[in-house]
Amino acid sequence: MTEDKRIRRTKKLLREALCETMRKKRFQNITVSDIVRQADINRGTFYAYYKDVCDLREHVEDDMIESLREIIKRTLPDIYKNSMKSSIRQVVSYLQENHNLAYVLLNDGELEKKMILLLTDCCKMQISKNFTLDEWTLCFITSGCIGIMKLWMTQPENIDKEKVIDRMDTLFRRVLS
Repeated sequence: MTEDKRIRRTKKLLREALCETMRKKRFQNITVSDIVRQADINRGTFYAYYKDVCDLREHVEDDMIESLREIIKRTLPDIYKNSMKSSIRQVVSYLQENHNLAYVLLNDGELEKKMILLLTDCCKMQISKNFTLDEWTLCFITSGCIGIMKLWMTQPENIDKEKVIDRMDTLFRRVLS
């Protein structure tokens, strides 16, 4: 079932309000009042979609993870050819398009854990068909990917995403060779 345009707009406002509020306050200190004030909607509207601020955040994170999962699933044929660039490019582009939200959520830790689990699952399912990866290597790959993304997103100067993609692809090939 597709959501009504107004529902999508309201949820987008709430997502943006969460992002903006997390830039100003620690997540533990954010209240529903903070979110609805920032989004300029009433409390009842918030509660029509979410139980509390934690529920909003979890939905936002889960939506991001699901989008990343779909990107990776779409690019699997390239991974089978030992080319990670297409997949990396699409993931990096997605994070760039959602930079503000990804930045605040990645710096808080919970999204990072979910992304590591997603990458670990994908590595186990796909890459292990061609390679034998132990838990140490999986940990190195997934943590390294997230680390590079975080470093790229937190740089004061705008680093060309193609440089990030090339660097990640080179590192993947080195680890997997």
